[in-house]
Amino acid sequence: MSAVPEILEQPHPSEGNHRPGPASPRRRGVRAVGGAIAGGVLAATLLTGIVPRVGQRHRLAAGATAAGVSLPSVTVTTVTHDTSPSSVSLPGALTAVQTAAIYARTPGYVRRRLVDIGSRVRAGQLLADIDAPDLDQQVTQARGVVAQTRAARELAQANLVRWRALAADSAVTAQELDQMQAAFDEAVANLNSAEANLQRLVQLQVYERVVAPFAGVITARNVDPGALVGTAGGVSGTSPAGSGSAPGSLFTVAQTDTLSVYVTVPEDNAAAVAIGKPAVVTVPALPGDTLRGRVARTAGALDATARTLLTEVRVANPTGVFLPGMYAQVQLALGAGTPPLRVPATALVIRDGPPQVVTVAPDSTARYQTVTIGRDLGSWVEVTGGLAQGVHVVINPPTDLQDGARVRVASVR
Repeated sequence: MSAVPEILEQPHPSEGNHRPGPASPRRRGVRAVGGAIAGGVLAATLLTGIVPRVGQRHRLAAGATAAGVSLPSVTVTTVTHDTSPSSVSLPGALTAVQTAAIYARTPGYVRRRLVDIGSRVRAGQLLADIDAPDLDQQVTQARGVVAQTRAARELAQANLVRWRALAADSAVTAQELDQMQAAFDEAVANLNSAEANLQRLVQLQVYERVVAPFAGVITARNVDPGALVGTAGGVSGTSPAGSGSAPGSLFTVAQTDTLSVYVTVPEDNAAAVAIGKPAVVTVPALPGDTLRGRVARTAGALDATARTLLTEVRVANPTGVFLPGMYAQVQLALGAGTPPLRVPATALVIRDGPPQVVTVAPDSTARYQTVTIGRDLGSWVEVTGGLAQGVHVVINPPTDLQDGARVRVASVR
């Protein structure tokens, strides 16, 4: 700052070493003007260095603000427990609670057939008559044999009584008495055998009448009048009886007023299935109707290969609208327990590895978290591991979102 005054104070070369006297008012004015000029130059120099730095600082601040605005905007939701009633939906098929293939126990010819497919029958109702002349002759013969053996037994008994009386008077020996006793015992055995054979043949005659073992509907019919049937299930001529007909059978009877549905419950839900639990059965072929039933029984052990529990659900079918063989969907109510966690299905990130979700930490940092998925509930999925209640997860995370990146939470659902 004193450079200009010093220059002004230096003597002109023509003055030599002559030292001037006190400065005049004019010279003092000149020095003041020079100092003002020097101050202006210095101020301009300072402004030239400070103003760019201030501008750069403003630009950096604006850039930081712009960077904050460009952070990925995400929508998050909070992981909560599923408070809806716990149940599982499983596929199955309706089956009759009882089904029996009716065979001929007596060989012969079908004399009459009294029912056809679709006929509803009562327990013990006559379905067909079998004409078995050979069996009838065998019964007549067996009755004759019984009469013979009964007469032989009566004779042996009379001889035994007489021999005992003679033995009392010592008229016969003990050996002869023993022979009469053995002859009587043999006659009794022969009579018992003949009577048993007669009872067997009479029972076979009863089987000439084919009756329904229980109330139900005839689902298959394989014979017509005149067909030859045998005890091994052979039929000389069969008629088309539909699917499910046992080879060689005369009829198939199914009880349809009560239906069963067999489902295979996954291992994760097997422990919650209990006998008596309610179930709802729907049939896609009859969209407006539902059946309500209960778990009748379970296998009590998991299938070693599929890791599933075979479960039978029984439902009432009083109107007969639901038919055996229909595809059905069974909604099983599960037992009480800790409600599972759930997240929206759109929060899942499925790539090369296991499923993941993107969590948002309190410092707005995004982190990829591997999770274990349970049941698929459509728009929601159960999470059985990898997450805790209250964690924020990103819905529809951007594909280019990096692990550890900062995000801006636009909304919380």
